[in-house]
Formats: sequence, C-alpha cells, structure tokens
Amino acid sequence: MEVFCSLSWTHSISPRLHIPHPFSVGETNRFRVICSAAQSQKANQMTVSVTGATGFIGTRLVQRLHADNHNVCVLTRSKSKAETIFPVKNFPGIVIAEEAGWKDCIEGSNAVVNLAGMPISTRWSPEIKKEIKESRIRVTSKVVDLINSSPQGVRPTVLVSATAVGYYGTSETQVFNENSPSGNDYLAEVCREWEGTALKVDKDVRLALIRIGVVLGKDGGALAKMIPLFMMFAGGPLGSGQQW
Repeated sequence: MEVFCSLSWTHSISPRLHIPHPFSVGETNRFRVICSAAQSQKANQMTVSVTGATGFIGTRLVQRLHADNHNVCVLTRSKSKAETIFPVKNFPGIVIAEEAGWKDCIEGSNAVVNLAGMPISTRWSPEIKKEIKESRIRVTSKVVDLINSSPQGVRPTVLVSATAVGYYGTSETQVFNENSPSGNDYLAEVCREWEGTALKVDKDVRLALIRIGVVLGKDGGALAKMIPLFMMFAGGPLGSGQQW
C-alpha cells in the first residue's frame, strides 16, 4: 500500500483502512510532518559493511552507524566475539557475517569500511611484523576482490580503507601533507602495500584512504595503556615537548 502524505485526504486511505472522520487541518499537518520525517530518514539510510568492526575504532563506528539508523553488516573472522560486543538485544538488525558470508553482505551495501588488521601495539618479533603486514593486505585484498566481482547494480559505491600516518615515516621537524612521499621504515612499507592493495578497487568505486594517527580513548588504544602508569604516579613527559 502506498501512502501519500498531503492535505487532500478525506475519509479513507484504501478500501481496507478506513478513517471515520476527516482530519482537521492541525491533525493533517502533524501527520504530514511525521510522514515527511520518516521518508527523509529512509532516503538517507545506508547499508554499510565494516571489517575490523570489533576493534577500537570499528566498535565505535558500528555503534554510531546503528544509532543513526543505518543498516550495518559486521564482517568478521570470529562471529562469537562479534556477538559478544554487539549483542542482539542492544543492536537489533545488525548482520554479523564470517568470511563465507562476506560476499552476500558486500553485494548490496552502499559502502564498505575496511579497518581490519592486527594491532601494532605489541612487541615486534619477525613473526609479528610479518603478521601485522599480511593481516592488512589479506583482508584488504579480499574486500577489493569482492567489490570488483559484485554485479553493477549491487556494487558498493564507496570504499573507505584505513591506513596510517606511519606512511610518512618519522621526523621531529618536517611537515607532512597528503602529497608528501612515503617514508623508508617498516611502518611506511606496511602502509604503502596496504594502500596499494586498496587502490586496485575498480575506478567506478570512490576510494577514501584515511591515514589514521594515534587514536585516544579511555577504553582502549594508546591512552588506556598509559593511564594506569600515570594513576600510579609512574608517568612522565612524552618526549621533549618539541615534537609534533
């Protein structure tokens, strides 16, 4: 049944739905406003697939998308972990899919946000360094392949793929912008290959590479590791104070 919100309604909307009395002007205006708001919300509603959704940034992103009434597909390798973080009673309607189901989620999504990768805040053994890089390349490559193989009518129009400010290398004096060359250390190498994999997405898909810096939040990331030390009066100055 189609519902048209206008002042021209009289006694009925359809043969099955009868309104015994005409709306007053005030009632009709209120109904029109409600319908217009619902239509506007529906028009702005997106379906977004997110990798790395159980991570520090991904968790907040999913929470915000859900709060804004968008449809969210959590692309994960551990459904049980995702269900713990996003219980159905608090996040009704969220789809949680392990790798076998990623294709169905990506096809029909308006956008894909790729945040997956092993955390770097750990001791870097040769094995860990290999996994830090490969975890990012592996997931990004899979996401790009699934987007590229999606039929035209259901292909996402946007890919937002994470990378990091580590792309630039380090300097205590140099100013970097988006056109600055990549650095020559390990993290710069990781970021170059990470971005290079994302750049293989089809040209009709808009690609946004977001070079993320240190993200602060009391529930995770770098700040959560530092706070306990300062609470025990074991903290100190972070560098000389002259660094960026």
